[in-house]
Amino acid sequence: MLDQQQQRNFLLNCRRCADISDALILNTCNRLEFYFYVKKWFDISAIINNFISHNCWNEYKQTLYGLDVAGHLFSVAAGLESQIIGENEIFSQLKSAYSFALRCETIKSMFHHLLHSAFRAAKAVKTHTNISTGALSIAQAAVELAMNVADVEAKVFVLGSGTNAGLVVKHLIRKNVQDIAVAARNKTAGEQLIKNAGFGCYVPLNGLNNCLDDADIVFAATASQKPLISAAELLKRAKPLILIDLSVPPNVEPGAGKLDSVKLFNIDSLNKIISANNRKRQTEIPKARAIIDQHLRAFSKWFENLGIVPLVSEKAGR
Repeated sequence: MLDQQQQRNFLLNCRRCADISDALILNTCNRLEFYFYVKKWFDISAIINNFISHNCWNEYKQTLYGLDVAGHLFSVAAGLESQIIGENEIFSQLKSAYSFALRCETIKSMFHHLLHSAFRAAKAVKTHTNISTGALSIAQAAVELAMNVADVEAKVFVLGSGTNAGLVVKHLIRKNVQDIAVAARNKTAGEQLIKNAGFGCYVPLNGLNNCLDDADIVFAATASQKPLISAAELLKRAKPLILIDLSVPPNVEPGAGKLDSVKLFNIDSLNKIISANNRKRQTEIPKARAIIDQHLRAFSKWFENLGIVPLVSEKAGR
């Protein structure tokens, strides 16, 4: 992965090269791709090899030319080349890469047209298929499950202050949930989650039992090696409670799920939802490919009318 200064230096070097008209870098946690539009044919790999000395680049790199570059870029933008099929983050990352290259002045008319064609293709895929619907992460699946049986006015408790707890809070905010409390042993981390949310309150984990009576939904995501919520603590509860346990080992005693007032979901429940969602997304791939092909034909017609040198792309990663 390249930092911004490294990317800037590379793009500025490209700008100084008379044979390179346009250049863009797409750099994510598992993807490094270089896109070029050249004025005349030459070996672009020499420029990259001078910049990247890692042996793994030569081992994993792929080189594409002409309209294959556009087809690949359209698929990337739509999330078809991602580890999580249909994920939306890559679209934002590509737009950021485009904006960064604009600031470095390595985007000219060719890449303006190419990138905006990719954006249109991706948006069409999102609009006309279900390839991005259904959660494929534990935290998102947990929140969507809860919101299917509750509403945004529910009083929500999140147990924990680690990565999964933070992601749960993030997805709750996206669902417009307004009443969130974080219970954690680490006061600093717990208060930081509330600060990031912009609202809510922190509760010491040892005061959890006093708060459970008020909760409508509880997400448990701590590293505790023993259950923090027992069935006995919930015996007298009449108000319905949704318990979603994201923890391994479990934070909630399995017996709690047998109580009439409690609905308990665990990691196995969430993994079944994720697997079902993934299968649904896979069935949408042919429809998404057909949409991309339509946009690729439109770009191809525009491109062929130019009658000039092909695009070149080098990429590594997935």
